[in-house]
Amino acid sequence: MKKKLEVVAFGEILWDVFEVEPGTFVRELGGAPANLAVSLARLGVRAAVVGGVGRDRFGDDLRLFLAENGVDARFLIRLPNRTGIAFVSHDGDGEPSFLFYRHETADMSIETRHITPAMTRATWTLVGTSTLMHAKLAEATHRFVQNTRKTGAHLVVDLNVRAHLWKNEPGMRRAIAGVHEHALLVKASSAVLVALGIGDERAGLAWTRKYAKKASIVLTRGKGSAAAIGAHGHVDLPTTPVRCVDATGAGDAFMAGVLAALCAGRALPDAAAWKSVEMWTRALAVGHMLGAKAVSKRGAVAGVVNLAKPLAALARLRNESL
Repeated sequence: MKKKLEVVAFGEILWDVFEVEPGTFVRELGGAPANLAVSLARLGVRAAVVGGVGRDRFGDDLRLFLAENGVDARFLIRLPNRTGIAFVSHDGDGEPSFLFYRHETADMSIETRHITPAMTRATWTLVGTSTLMHAKLAEATHRFVQNTRKTGAHLVVDLNVRAHLWKNEPGMRRAIAGVHEHALLVKASSAVLVALGIGDERAGLAWTRKYAKKASIVLTRGKGSAAAIGAHGHVDLPTTPVRCVDATGAGDAFMAGVLAALCAGRALPDAAAWKSVEMWTRALAVGHMLGAKAVSKRGAVAGVVNLAKPLAALARLRNESL
């Protein structure tokens, strides 16, 4: 019998396509939930993805890639729609921009009928706010959240805001607030907090804390620092400067490191470790290790290899929590 899953991530699964030289393209794993799950699995965390892939070669290859990287692929939903792709380009600092080909693709076509209670039998579940932009996919997201509450899993919300894709900002904030109220952990970046359209980072953080009343918040600030805010207080940890080749998926890798540390340290909202400054400091440190790996190569998970240092940090947390 399989052990209980530690993390199940719901949302988009696709291929990111990079032009490495004129007329020559390569593909890498894409979609925040998939990126997160692969990084978690490489850290030894039992992780799964819930999302749609096409009954095509791209979909078959995504399933194979996830399985070969240790991700539980039993909840992938195969649909007659095409598998999603996104073309990725970069600025001089390695920051990505995306051209999506995802109209009616499999990852955008998940409905409530596809969501089962078995998908949320885990310690942690994660949803992103980008799945709230389309009615049927939003309904499926809410069903996943409802099932999370029924099965007793702990909900993580990945605050991912692309305001220009919404009809209006008030509607966007209402949709996000409706998911935030169930969150026990929220991941956000300073840029995303500004994109909420309320004001600066401080205003966006205040808004998030207003609606995610029960949640601790993990906040990233790119090359500067990361913070954890919650029952333990406020922990800030600077990053170590590294060369950035491609920032695609850096936040996903960072969050994988944080979640892996929380799992290793048995830090749940009802446990003493949840209120420990040291626990959160060490979780942010592992997150930084993974983020630095992710930006070192082109592609969200291509650089998340040679993980001896974060694995050792997780082993120490695991031994101390026994």
